[in-house]
Amino acid sequence: MKHRLAALLVSVVALAACSQSNQAASTSTPAPAPSISNPVAFPLYTGAHVLAAKNYTQSANPAGAATSASALSEGGGTYSGHEVIASSTASFPALSAWVHSLAAKPPVGYTVAASENLNEARAQANRVGLDFASFQTQQNGKKVGLLVVVMDPTLVTTKLGPVLDLIGKYRLLPSAMRATIDSRVQARIGMSVTQAMQPDSPVGAALSALDQFQHTNARGILLIDATKQ
Repeated sequence: MKHRLAALLVSVVALAACSQSNQAASTSTPAPAPSISNPVAFPLYTGAHVLAAKNYTQSANPAGAATSASALSEGGGTYSGHEVIASSTASFPALSAWVHSLAAKPPVGYTVAASENLNEARAQANRVGLDFASFQTQQNGKKVGLLVVVMDPTLVTTKLGPVLDLIGKYRLLPSAMRATIDSRVQARIGMSVTQAMQPDSPVGAALSALDQFQHTNARGILLIDATKQ
């Protein structure tokens, strides 16, 4: 009887130890987060990591879509497509050089999109830690616009941070009272609040993605592709 009781105690102790070991192993090695794929048929910078990918819908007025660096290249109307936010440990100058190399030699199937005042728009973007290029391609018989933006989130926050509160107030004001804020922002960053708020523009895309980089020291890569419906 004593031998049977001793054997039973040994078994219970062994099972308890095994259970604790398995529990410790499960808590110390959590399952890795699933990777997010790039839904846009355009290459990212080597080693870039996709943080978010979502559907994109935007309305454009006829004038704005034709004159700005944008994925909305077919004039006024409603556009749909994708928005991809990726991070990279590469330096901002390296990412900027990558964008320029793509513009000089686009990937197969893409061409550089014509854009008015491109040099001025790029100079504005560079001052706040951004660079970009616009492309076009064809899918299912329709023209697809693509905007590629690279950003230094730290510099963007430093340059645009002081005006973010103004932009928030701007949204709450009636049209007649926005001129003063527009003038202040134009003098500060070289563009109006309206331009900065356009989600299809380099600055607008960067501002909407900025919260993805709050706790990282990485640079950002943004892709927006859009087809007119």
